Amino acid sequence: MNEDIYVENFSGANDSLKIQAAIDYSRNNRGKNVKLGNRDYLITAPIVIKQGVKLLFDYGTQFIVEGNFRVLELQKNASLEGAYIAINDAAFDSEVIYLNGKYKYYNTWNRTQIRDINIVNWHSSHKGIGVSLFSGGAGHEISFVHFENIKIAGMKIGMKLVANRPSSGLAWINANRFLSVSLDDCIEMITMTSSSTIPYEISGNQFRDLQIQPTPITTKVLKVSGQFNYFDGMVWDVSSIPHNGPVIELTANSMDTTLTIPSVPDNRIIDNGQRNKVNL
Repeated sequence: MNEDIYVENFSGANDSLKIQAAIDYSRNNRGKNVKLGNRDYLITAPIVIKQGVKLLFDYGTQFIVEGNFRVLELQKNASLEGAYIAINDAAFDSEVIYLNGKYKYYNTWNRTQIRDINIVNWHSSHKGIGVSLFSGGAGHEISFVHFENIKIAGMKIGMKLVANRPSSGLAWINANRFLSVSLDDCIEMITMTSSSTIPYEISGNQFRDLQIQPTPITTKVLKVSGQFNYFDGMVWDVSSIPHNGPVIELTANSMDTTLTIPSVPDNRIIDNGQRNKVNL
């Protein structure tokens, strides 16, 4: 069975359960695409996109999130496309889209993609994380995942990447592409936390064609750890950030970073790492 699965053909006590039922059916019956209806869905509980399933939004589909929980978790070889996700609860302080390296997204034949996404916090709370990647156990890996045309506004952190030291073995977030990412009105835009290299690292990731719009709520544009990470794009209105300190931080655990964001003055960039190349 390889036919499309339509959420509106499933029942559930609420929209979250209805969507999860369609995803589970697709996973268990070799379906590929789960298609949402052209309407608003009230999301009140977490949804897990299972391995081998793509969740597709129609152009008029919206998730309206009420409550405080992780909204969408993607397993390996799961994908998300066309999502418009609106946070409609001032109490929300969780991840909107979450990948955990325990699922071991690896190698170039991995099909995980997250593309054409809008995440908007409708409240002035500036809480929550738009996109969160985490690896922290032996052999946990997020690699060769493709993110494209991602727009995030009004969050505490736009994109957060964390690799923690595992009790044994290696954990990493490496070799991912983030293309055409727009971040607006977040307290912190992109943060990366890891060692500079193994056993826990965030390395070889490419952030290309960034468009970043700070506001007076913004404190940091970019925090970088790991090796050979690449960033290019535009940061608008740096002067709107209310402090005079650095807004881009290349940490002591950063090495061989390439940073091409000429709109950020040198005095707003701090480089504590090794062999980083800044606006050359």
